[in-house]
Amino acid sequence: MRRPSRQLLDLLSDCSPGVTHLALALRELVLTEAPEAEEILYSVYAQVIVFKLSGRKRGAFCYVAAYAYHVNLGFYFGAELPDPHGVLKGTGKKMRHIRFDSPEDLRHRYLRTYISSAMERVGAATPTKDAKGKTVRKRHH
Repeated sequence: MRRPSRQLLDLLSDCSPGVTHLALALRELVLTEAPEAEEILYSVYAQVIVFKLSGRKRGAFCYVAAYAYHVNLGFYFGAELPDPHGVLKGTGKKMRHIRFDSPEDLRHRYLRTYISSAMERVGAATPTKDAKGKTVRKRHH
């Protein structure tokens, strides 16, 4: 797993320890599903980590936004994603997010499914199993 950069740690330095923990845990979850993803950092109304797949015009597939008391895992094309667990929030035309208030919110196994679906939406290779049960990457277009 990639270690957080000095720039990322500086970006999160003004956040509470709990928010920083949640943001870094969500970053790790995203990078587990998308180890090749680029990270773009910026500070606006929140401290934001954008995850983008290189070589794609619409490669940004999700983000982690750290606020004062919670963290959102957001999806740029979230309105188009399947939401079998009813956890996606937001009312915009495209974007949706999942809110995290405590470490217990990280326990849901289905979170990886949302990340994989977001990657598929931008045409990424996503993990799948072959006949022998070995993980392989399958490209979606």
